Amino acid sequence: MAKESTDPYQPKYKWRETWPGESGLDGKPLRDFQGWDGETPVGRIRLEEAGPMTGKWQWSGHGPRVRKRLLPHQGYCETARDASRMAEKFYDRLLAANK
Repeated sequence: MAKESTDPYQPKYKWRETWPGESGLDGKPLRDFQGWDGETPVGRIRLEEAGPMTGKWQWSGHGPRVRKRLLPHQGYCETARDASRMAEKFYDRLLAANK
């Protein structure tokens, strides 16, 4: 039986700051990133700074213009790595469903 990896998820796509140099409500740099597959947006992740989801990472899946969209396309995770994994998983499912 294969041993499960305990290594953190390694993103497949390129993630960059959404708003480089901008600060959040607390004056600290925003924790907001957008993923890219070349020129195609994969998704976005951001740390919730206020409200009932404070401290959680919100993810939303994106992709190219396609005929069939999938749900869910957004949600919340405990870590940025998990949020990037969910956005990338959505993107890969979207591409597979629209071949």
